[in-house]
Amino acid sequence: MVGLSGCYTPRPPSGAFPGLYSATTGLLNLTREYGASRDIFDDDKAIRYSTPARFPACGADTSFVVKLDWAAFKSVPGVLPIGMPAAIVLARDGRGIDESEVANIEWKRYRQQLEANGFDLLYTNPTAEALPVADYFTNPYYDYFPVVGISYEQANAFCLWRGHVIANALNRDKLGSPDSMAAAHVVVECRLPTEAEWEQAALAKRGLPYGSKCPEIPFEINPEAAAYFKKRSGSVASEQQIRADIRAYNRTRPARFPINCDQSGPYFLHLASPAYVYDGPTNDYRLYNLLGNAAEMIQERGIAKGGSYRDPLAACTVTSRSTYSGPSPTVGFRCITKATQPNRK
Repeated sequence: MVGLSGCYTPRPPSGAFPGLYSATTGLLNLTREYGASRDIFDDDKAIRYSTPARFPACGADTSFVVKLDWAAFKSVPGVLPIGMPAAIVLARDGRGIDESEVANIEWKRYRQQLEANGFDLLYTNPTAEALPVADYFTNPYYDYFPVVGISYEQANAFCLWRGHVIANALNRDKLGSPDSMAAAHVVVECRLPTEAEWEQAALAKRGLPYGSKCPEIPFEINPEAAAYFKKRSGSVASEQQIRADIRAYNRTRPARFPINCDQSGPYFLHLASPAYVYDGPTNDYRLYNLLGNAAEMIQERGIAKGGSYRDPLAACTVTSRSTYSGPSPTVGFRCITKATQPNRK
């Protein structure tokens, strides 16, 4: 859905809509499979959170957010906003962080590109036993849900591949820059964030447990998304019953913490898996789901940040840590990206 600045942002996320291009690499898809419309209720139309006009206590606080003074950046001017798909500026040295967790569809595109180049896909398979539900990776319903069930090594391999792909695309358009010794040659670093970088993105310096002064936020559920919520929750109730129960619930004018975690609520909001990567309002960096949804791998091996859909709200704070020892149904990731021209003097 579209968030708004502060607790929200007034623009749609760069990868929110199914299309022909990857949100993480900018590559054109190799087949029509991922460019065609899914026969599924649009994820971004399932839940609508309140606007600032109705909920002014949720105003923006950008005191800890990097100002976009491009002339002062140490990175390649203009490359980050143009050549780094889905990246949000995090630091003046040009580091950007993904606006959302890496989604299943991006992992599918990764596999698609590797297969086209003759690579064995066995290493890129999510671990079936570590998926939230059996068809989590194969069913297009979950395309825009975070990829989970992968290892630390697999996530690192994805980031490394992604950096090479973006750099190759940037260098194709620069005279002489395909030559790795040319002054214009662009190098793109793509990796997991450190714990310090992740906490910076979560606005931990504010000293607020959830990085924002937003309390519970009013929201409304779309009754026409009954089938969507039936699948997401794993409910055995009929679509007709869920639709009626949604309408009744909306009449109570509900409010909740906009974090996908194990919190009280009606059965149709239960999460049998992580949810839509662009679900809910953003933080003041315009980042989605840093807290809850999928806990996120960081460079510090075996540590995940932010809590997950199976964790209570108290375990989904900006400083929360959890541990994992291998592929897990609750752990995903997002990447840090940075472009430099190391040969330029």
